[in-house]
Amino acid sequence: MTRVSNNDEFIDYVALVDINRSTAVLPQRSSFLDRTIDLFRRNLLLIAIVIMPAALACLYYGFVAADQYVSETRFVVRSPHRNAAGLLSGFLQSTGFVRAQDDSYVVMEFIESRAAVRELSDNNQLRQIFSRPEGDVFARFPAPWQSPTEEALYEHYLQFIDVETDSSGGITTLEVRAFRPEDAQQLALALLERAEMLINRLNDRARRDAVRFAEIEVKDSEQRLAGVQESLTAFRNRVSMVDPGKQSAAMFEMIAKLSDEVAQSKAQLAAVSEQAPQSPQVQSLRSNIEAKERQIIEERANIVGGDASMAPLIAQYEQILMQRELATRMLESAATSLENARLEAQRQQLYLERVVNPNLPDYALYPKRIRSILLILCLSLAAFWIARFFRNQIYEHSVT
Repeated sequence: MTRVSNNDEFIDYVALVDINRSTAVLPQRSSFLDRTIDLFRRNLLLIAIVIMPAALACLYYGFVAADQYVSETRFVVRSPHRNAAGLLSGFLQSTGFVRAQDDSYVVMEFIESRAAVRELSDNNQLRQIFSRPEGDVFARFPAPWQSPTEEALYEHYLQFIDVETDSSGGITTLEVRAFRPEDAQQLALALLERAEMLINRLNDRARRDAVRFAEIEVKDSEQRLAGVQESLTAFRNRVSMVDPGKQSAAMFEMIAKLSDEVAQSKAQLAAVSEQAPQSPQVQSLRSNIEAKERQIIEERANIVGGDASMAPLIAQYEQILMQRELATRMLESAATSLENARLEAQRQQLYLERVVNPNLPDYALYPKRIRSILLILCLSLAAFWIARFFRNQIYEHSVT
C-alpha cells in the first residue's frame, strides 16, 4: 500500500478546484458579459438618442442648473393726440390720453438692442450680474463656449429678457431674469428708466424740430417781406413818387375841375355870343376854353397815354403792394405757427406710464426643471423613432 504525501494531496486539491472553476464559474461570467454586450448593441440607438440625453437632462436640471428669479413689469406708452380703441384705450381716452402702439414697439426694439446692453453694462454692472457665483457653469457669463466680448454679452442678455406688447390693449410686459432677486429687480428698473429716457429724447427732438421749422418759416417770411419792402422803396425813388395811385387820383380831380371850368366857360361864351357877338370877351373866352381843353388832354395823356404815363406805374405799384400784402400774411401765419409750436413744445407728446412696477421675486420660476426634462425626453423619443425608421428602411433596401 502506497502512502500519499501531504504535498501530493494539496496538489490534487488545487487541480480539482481549478477544474471546478473552469467548468462552472468562467462560463457563467462569459455568458453574463455576452448578454450585456448583446443587449447594449441591440439598444445602442435607444441608449444614444433617448437614455443618455434624458439622463444628462436629469443630472443637469436636478443637480447643476441654478435658480433664476424673474422680475416682471408692465407699462404703456400713451399720447394725447391719437385715436384709441379697446377698454384700456377708452379709459386712457377718458383721461385725455390714448395709447401710442407704434412707440411701444420703439421701446421694445430699444430694450432688445445693443444700445441697452451697452448702457446697462456701463451703469448697472450687467457683466457682474450675469457672472454671479450662484449661477451654474452653463448659465453664467461667459459660458464655456463663449468669449467675454460685447457681442457674446448681447446674445447672453437676450436669453435673460422677454418683452412683448399686447396689440389689443397696448400694454407692454417686460420680464427680466437673474440669479439673485435684487439683480432681476434692479435690471428691470434700469430698463424702465432707459425706456423713459428714450421717450424723453423722442419728445425733445420732436419739440426742437417743430420749433426749428417754425422759426425757419418765420425767418423766410421776414426776409421775403423785407425784400418786397426794398423793392417798393426802390420803385418810389425811381419814379420820385410815394403813391402813384394817389397821384393819379389828384390828376383825375384836376381833370374833373378843368372840365367843370370848361363847361362854365362854354356856357359863358354862349351867353356872351348871343348878347354881344362883337364883344372882345368872346375871343378871350374861346382862348381860355382851348387852353383848358389842351391841359385836360395833356393830363389824360399823363395818366393813360404810353409807357411814360401813370397807368404802367400804377400797375407796377399795385403788384408790389400785392406782394407786400401776401408777404405780410405769410409772416403773420408763420408767427402764429411758431407760437403754436412753442405752446405745443411745452406739453410732453409721449408718456411712459408704469402699470405694474418691477417686483422683488421671492421664488425662482426658472429653470422649469420637470417641463424641461419631459421636453427633452419627448424630443429624444421623436428623434429615436425617426432614426429607427430610417435605419429599418436602409436595412430593408440593403437586404433586398
